[in-house]
Amino acid sequence: MTKSRFRNTVLGIGAAAAALALGYFGVQQLGRNTLFPIAAAVGGAGAISYVLQKPNQPQVPNSEPEAPTAPIKTQRRRNKS
Repeated sequence: MTKSRFRNTVLGIGAAAAALALGYFGVQQLGRNTLFPIAAAVGGAGAISYVLQKPNQPQVPNSEPEAPTAPIKTQRRRNKS
């Protein structure tokens, strides 16, 4: 496991635990019916940001033409003898 993968795994588990704790204490303080719209708004914002995000590396057009995948055969002229 690489260092960055391990770090992302630990951060993901920590974020999930923090979200569960926040949800639990939020329900205790605000009530279930108040947290449903909050959860829907956060989920909707996440979905919108996922759809609108831009790719990390834009595609740069290659200036060189691609080589043909198969060789091109030419017809040979037959010698008449």
